[in-house]
Amino acid sequence: AADAAKRVFDKALETMKIKFQQQTTAAVAAVIAANKNSGDSVAKEAYQLETQKMDDDDVISLPRLKDATLESYRKSLDVSSKARKKGTVTCSLPLPDATYLDRLLVRIVEKMETCEGLNPMLVDSSTEEIPKEGKKGNGNESVISRNRLVMRQLESPICSTSDKSNQVLFAGGLSGSDKRPQDHSSDYFLGAASSDLASISVGADSSRYQRGPNVPLLVTRFALGGILQAEDSVIDILARSEKLDRGRAGSDIKEVQQQKLTTIGNSTNTNSEAVDVVESKPNVSTDSQEATASIKKKPDMNYIKANTDLRASICVTLLQRGFPASGSSDKFSSVDIDLWKECVSNPSLSFLATSAPDHFFSMKDAFGSLYQKAEVDWPEKVEPLEDYLRSVLLPHCLGLCLKLAGEQTKLAADQGKSDVYVARPAVEDLCPLPDPFVRLSDHSEQAVSNAYTILRRVRLMKSIRFIVGGGIPLNDLTEFLRGPTMRKQTMGVPVWWCPWIHDLVILIHAAVHGLQSVTSELPRLQQQSVENHVRETFVKGANGKSPALPDSFLRRASEEELDAWVQMQAQEFPTPTVIENRLALMCSQLTINTSERYDHIPMFDEAMS
Repeated sequence: AADAAKRVFDKALETMKIKFQQQTTAAVAAVIAANKNSGDSVAKEAYQLETQKMDDDDVISLPRLKDATLESYRKSLDVSSKARKKGTVTCSLPLPDATYLDRLLVRIVEKMETCEGLNPMLVDSSTEEIPKEGKKGNGNESVISRNRLVMRQLESPICSTSDKSNQVLFAGGLSGSDKRPQDHSSDYFLGAASSDLASISVGADSSRYQRGPNVPLLVTRFALGGILQAEDSVIDILARSEKLDRGRAGSDIKEVQQQKLTTIGNSTNTNSEAVDVVESKPNVSTDSQEATASIKKKPDMNYIKANTDLRASICVTLLQRGFPASGSSDKFSSVDIDLWKECVSNPSLSFLATSAPDHFFSMKDAFGSLYQKAEVDWPEKVEPLEDYLRSVLLPHCLGLCLKLAGEQTKLAADQGKSDVYVARPAVEDLCPLPDPFVRLSDHSEQAVSNAYTILRRVRLMKSIRFIVGGGIPLNDLTEFLRGPTMRKQTMGVPVWWCPWIHDLVILIHAAVHGLQSVTSELPRLQQQSVENHVRETFVKGANGKSPALPDSFLRRASEEELDAWVQMQAQEFPTPTVIENRLALMCSQLTINTSERYDHIPMFDEAMS
């Protein structure tokens, strides 16, 4: 994908050079023809034709980048079985992010010094209360502090939003002594996705590339991943938003700013909370008059804009549970009838039918309790909330992935400093969540990581609902789960894990309750079912097969010892990272050649390759 992105840049630069040569030749021919009073119109038409012909080819646009990188990424996965048998398939994976390695090192040292064995990711922080949002401290500082407070209170294992887990522990995370963007092998936030892509930001031709709206100066892993993960509608909104700004460049500045604010709704709080709403405006037309008319028709989002705690809570919920089902954009709203009948009739799945409804978790399921805590009435229509998510928050998430590294690199260069982490404000003064009403430069790399997570989980949850809702026939789903792909995925799962039972369970549970519930609720719900499964498989034997445990162990162990062993094994459960990677693998394989295809792109937010 990185190579394909570089080819798009190179093709645009080559086309621009050819275009310049042809336009120069055509212009000279027109002058000569005019002097001779002959062929003037013909030469002029030829000149205009060449100009028009080349206009779309010498500019790098987000849609072009996405099409090229996605096609290349998918083609790289289409490897013939013959190549696999010959062993010619090689995969070179980058090292984990430097900040991730720093974090692991600090945790190891802390555990050695304190002799603690407790996993800090399992510490319950739900007892911390969020103070009421006051009126003091107007401006970005107040909004950032509220975001950080809400994030700490609502964090969970599935959501890597912990301050400690993502902050830069050692200033200057880039490898090499000069800490420049081309040192791409270590820092995911500032390092380019490849050495070739690093050359387009600092090389001799870096200033000659004709970048379209929102095309980043520095193509990092998060930028490339964001382009691949973002839906076409999000890219379209972000591109048209900037085009609208450029089209109004000659109009009155105050009028333009007022129209931007009207996008989200007028607010009584007119501080710098709304400074950079331009980064994420709703879907608008490139024509100024049509855009203004469409903005006035947008549902009122005033209550979202005015409530920082509500916005932060919505963002954290998306991180934890994924994007809920939408009645306007999702084809499926409940579990497929054949799959639900299988849950009812299969003893290993029957607990799902007794503990959960068959409909997918909705906007109200996801955000209803947040509205209640914020003392905001749940709206009769969810269009304003959906419109905020799709037209404001998601484009802002993509904008962060694309722009923040380049912005902070430029700010550091303007200050004459080579280390971004030293030039920018302290991480405690930067917003850890993607907030459309916080200036772009006031976000941290943690916000970029969280923005990337949200973009990925939007696609992931949509694919999960497609599979569970009937987009994939039950026979095909069962055949895949019983096949070699999932059987070989044994890393991180307990010994009792059976793909056609337990991978199916996590698919259904995630669709009905969201991602967070898979690790917070499912282990408790399926405890008895797993104990029965472990006992039948390892102690008694099932389906005419002998017990999996050795006879010598079974003969010598007492009933109490066997019961303790069964209970101990049944309490084992995969980590959130393993769960999400299994869901991503299933979705990427099952949705090939479908309208809801999911691409299993590396989860850089989890420091994984």
